[in-house]
Amino acid sequence: MEQSEYRRDKTPSTGPIGNAAVACLPVLACFLGGATQKWAESIVVALLGLLLLVRPPRFSLGWLTNILLLALVATAAVAFLPHQWFFKSAWRASFTNDFGINLPSTLSPQPWISLSCLLSLVAGLSWFYLVCTQEIDLREARGEIRIFTAGIILLAGVCLLLRLGHTTMPFWHNERNFGPFPNRNQTGDLFGLAAIVSIACGQDDLRKGRKRWLFWAAGIGMLIAAVIISFSRAGIGILVAGSALWLGIFSLRQRSPSRIAIAVSVLLLLFTSLLIFGGETLERFHLREIGNIGITTDFRWRIFHDTFDLLRDSAWCGIGLGNFEPVFAIFRNASLNDTYVIHPESDWLWFWSEAGWPAVLLTVAVIASVTRRIFPLREGTNQRYRLATFIAALLFIVHGFVDVSGHRVGTAFAATFLFGLSLHRPLSLNKSFGVSIFFRFIGFVLTILGAFWLISARTEKLLPGSIGVSNAKQLASIASRGRDFTEAAALATRGLEWAPLDWQLYFSRALAEVELKQVGAAIEDFRRARFLQPGAYEVPLAEGNAWLAASRPVLVATAWREALRRAGPVRSGVFAMMLNSAALRSPRLSQILEEMGLQEHDLALPYLSHVSGPAFNRGLTEVLRRDPDLHTFTETEKMALFSFWSDRGDPDQLAEAVKQHPSWSSYAWLGMAKYYASKGDFRSAYKLTQQYGEAVALPRFSSDSSLLQLESQFRGSPESYAIGYELYRAQIREGRVDDALQTVRHFSERPISPPYFRYLEAQAWADKQNWERAWNAWQAFHSAQSRATK
Repeated sequence: MEQSEYRRDKTPSTGPIGNAAVACLPVLACFLGGATQKWAESIVVALLGLLLLVRPPRFSLGWLTNILLLALVATAAVAFLPHQWFFKSAWRASFTNDFGINLPSTLSPQPWISLSCLLSLVAGLSWFYLVCTQEIDLREARGEIRIFTAGIILLAGVCLLLRLGHTTMPFWHNERNFGPFPNRNQTGDLFGLAAIVSIACGQDDLRKGRKRWLFWAAGIGMLIAAVIISFSRAGIGILVAGSALWLGIFSLRQRSPSRIAIAVSVLLLLFTSLLIFGGETLERFHLREIGNIGITTDFRWRIFHDTFDLLRDSAWCGIGLGNFEPVFAIFRNASLNDTYVIHPESDWLWFWSEAGWPAVLLTVAVIASVTRRIFPLREGTNQRYRLATFIAALLFIVHGFVDVSGHRVGTAFAATFLFGLSLHRPLSLNKSFGVSIFFRFIGFVLTILGAFWLISARTEKLLPGSIGVSNAKQLASIASRGRDFTEAAALATRGLEWAPLDWQLYFSRALAEVELKQVGAAIEDFRRARFLQPGAYEVPLAEGNAWLAASRPVLVATAWREALRRAGPVRSGVFAMMLNSAALRSPRLSQILEEMGLQEHDLALPYLSHVSGPAFNRGLTEVLRRDPDLHTFTETEKMALFSFWSDRGDPDQLAEAVKQHPSWSSYAWLGMAKYYASKGDFRSAYKLTQQYGEAVALPRFSSDSSLLQLESQFRGSPESYAIGYELYRAQIREGRVDDALQTVRHFSERPISPPYFRYLEAQAWADKQNWERAWNAWQAFHSAQSRATK
């Protein structure tokens, strides 16, 4: 009776098309690269606005929930109040006093960026209200769930097909070229949630005898494959935990041994599939080393540590939406490295740091106030579907503690949709004409806003907000490539009016100022860029390259010293790039680099590899003066050092050094061999090659043929390496060294023959006591083998 009255009370705007539009909107958001790009988000926002105009919510979630939602928006809007009303943070003082960055008077250091984020938050809350107050009956709710889940299965199928074709959509950007989201965890999150709901859809059709369950079974298989290929531990965790919860609760509620057995069988089948096909994704759980996992060594936990430092130094109302990335950069201590961090690896910490702890409490209160409308989960109320959607939404919320799927439009809209459809229907809500009018107005604003964002993004208009900042960066880069540096500096300055903490804009402007000979301004902008991006060595390295082109060796050295300080374990490679860039540019810079390179042994090797002659000998002398016994050098570094010394250094100096340090013979044997050869002592030179030289890979051919048979075979096949090698061995065994030498030289004198024939020739000459020719043959072998291994 309640259901019948509920259906008669529906408005004409509610129908299959409207229901399908609601179900397809989050699928579209996921297909558009997760709507992580502003142009994609603008499409989703505009379509949401149209939905609110056509079928706005006609029911109210209650005065308590409404007040909580309005308070949540108001708390986020506090960022637009004057910062003098709040405790002055140390980071703001550092920006303004130490680096001369002009910040606005608002609490948010970038109010235009915060405004863009606030509008996105309003759109998300409007979507939340829409799906929670939908006027649909149980059958229509099941239809929406099926449409959404089928859409995600279709998306997974597209991802798998693109994977097989080794391609991707042009607007999908991710490391592994799989899935619509830039981050694999969001891709795994989405497919994991859809798999949970797919199980409910398949079970319902199987229970009612519909053959449609075959589609859901195939869909579950595709979703599991997509989760595995996404390489996401979170996706597997959500899939396993959600499936276990749904099957466990469902079977226990039925209190049927047969159903419990079926649930256990399904779980075992799922685990078996993951164990068989999980591959590298399952290996990421470190199951073999589970007892040795150190939580403090995880980079995510180091980010959490630094995020709490930021929270302690910020006001109770946060730093303003959209400001975490630039402000967090100066709080990086435990997590400081060359990895660029744009978020705190947690939805909850991210929202806390930007909107303050009251906003977090209000969010929890809103979720709790709506969650109570989910129960009771009794028979005849879509309990299987609603249990699956509720579990999926709950796992999404939990996943938000260690990931940021809630800050991505695609996954956030999908989880919100599932949460809204888990509510008990028919809704025990009151109609509200005011709510309908309010959301029609919101829909109008969102439609205009989405169209405005889309046009701005596609036409590269310089309009206030995050889109204008992105356009300013792109246009400044284009102007720089076109050598219009005045325009590039002006565009960067325009962008900094809206995003005064964007290091890329400061860096772009500094590059233009270098070309415009505005040295003082460029130094300050480079300094700001380095401060706002403290971990990446690429920033000061590129700065040094800019000063190098401007012939400013002192400024080059200053920037490059900072790059080396940041480079950490890749210092030697970075220093090698510097040496390549500075070659023949400036004698003064070469002198500075020489001083830098010879101060530490890890930089000495790259330096010595780039010089020769007097410069090499001078550098080597300085290295030995600082570390006479080479205690700071590893075994590999010693091998490299003596290799350079043997090829480029003074042989007499090398011989004297080895005489004083006999233990160096194992590293310096090649140089000493060349030294002995230069003195005419070819016997000693060759002996060193046999004592310390690299192992030679000889063929494993074996033959029972006699010497006469081998000679006959060789006459018939003189190009056969196998027969020639066996003939050589047989001749050596018989003591016919001259014949063996003739056989092996038949191959060694040909450039295309394997290098080991030259080694065998050297051995034959050594057997004849002809040490000079043995040494020359070994050198030919060494050169050929070196070329073969390059």
